[in-house]
Amino acid sequence: MKYIIANWKMNMDLASITSWIAGYKKVDTQNKVIIAASFLHLPLLSEFAKSAGIELASQDVSTLDKGAHTGEVGAFQIKQFCNYSIVGHSERHEPIDVVLKKRDMCLANKITPIICFVSPEDAVKLYTPGVLLAWEDPNNISVNGQYREKDPAEIETGIKNISDTLPKDIALIYGGSVNRNNVENLTKIAQIGGALPGNASLDPQHFIDIIDAYAKAE
Repeated sequence: MKYIIANWKMNMDLASITSWIAGYKKVDTQNKVIIAASFLHLPLLSEFAKSAGIELASQDVSTLDKGAHTGEVGAFQIKQFCNYSIVGHSERHEPIDVVLKKRDMCLANKITPIICFVSPEDAVKLYTPGVLLAWEDPNNISVNGQYREKDPAEIETGIKNISDTLPKDIALIYGGSVNRNNVENLTKIAQIGGALPGNASLDPQHFIDIIDAYAKAE
């Protein structure tokens, strides 16, 4: 099973989500399809996600437990709406000790953390049973809708090098300008366990095309 995770980042409002839902058509796939939405939109998406066979993820989680922490959103709150949380995305520039605290907070609340990392060394430090690991290179993340794709051969080499440092059964998710034009190449790399598209996931048809590419590769 592969994971196709839409990271909407801070892009969607109520009108655009309503339009996205109207444009989404469920793909017949055994893979896990996940939408990472802003905190305030998770309740809105809950019923749609169930009917569409989609899981939800938060885009972050607090390091803190329940208490007097104004403005924080805790794992115990998130788990009411989703089973996953993106942790440590490179755009947040968080030190690894903070990412580890968020990882452990997710696991303690039975949320699967989707842990982003850049270097193989970080992957080793962040891995523990029950997590998903997503490799991203900040140089290849789309900016203002412009894709900055990494060469597929370079991705395959990088994935293999990272895989060699981890347990054999770990499948790595790839994020970095994933779109309908390069996803087929990604599906051919055995060690890649799925994709984390950002900008491409804002268009429901574009996201469907990515899901469909993985469905055809099943």
